[in-house]
Amino acid sequence: MKKFIYTLVISILFFSCQKSTPALTPARQLAGTWTTPNPITFYYSSDGCGSYNRYSSFTMKVNWQITTLGDNSVNITETLVSASTQTSIGSNCGLPAPTLTFPMQFVAVITGSKFALDEQQMQYSSTGAALGLANVRIGIFNYTSNNITGYVNEVDCPAYCSGYSTDSNTFILTKVN
Repeated sequence: MKKFIYTLVISILFFSCQKSTPALTPARQLAGTWTTPNPITFYYSSDGCGSYNRYSSFTMKVNWQITTLGDNSVNITETLVSASTQTSIGSNCGLPAPTLTFPMQFVAVITGSKFALDEQQMQYSSTGAALGLANVRIGIFNYTSNNITGYVNEVDCPAYCSGYSTDSNTFILTKVN
């Protein structure tokens, strides 16, 4: 019994003196430049004809520049590399498509190996009056040290609702540096 207690005390002292190396935080693993290796299919949607439906498709290649904000959040600046022309897949009853302007700014809130993509959008009342800016969740992504995979579904509703989206797990980026 004495030998067991002695071994236990020595073990506790030995392990408590070990230096711990700080683990990499998710934000540091994501920081850097990411690119879409292949064009991603995006869809414009609106409720201009009564129900919210997709009415055109197009492809884009983009780059993301990710910078660390904290241990569980990053800033993402999206820039356009290339885009195709739109292909009609339905009707929007003559209403205009939303304008995508670059660069786009997002914030990602990290939980484990996933992050939620948030965009700052103007919020509107039921009568269409502007209420102010708020962060709105527009996507969910999984990531590894070299790949990011997920989707976006951005909807803005001033007079009528319109937005853009991708299918699940089709928005794929790979790390450049």
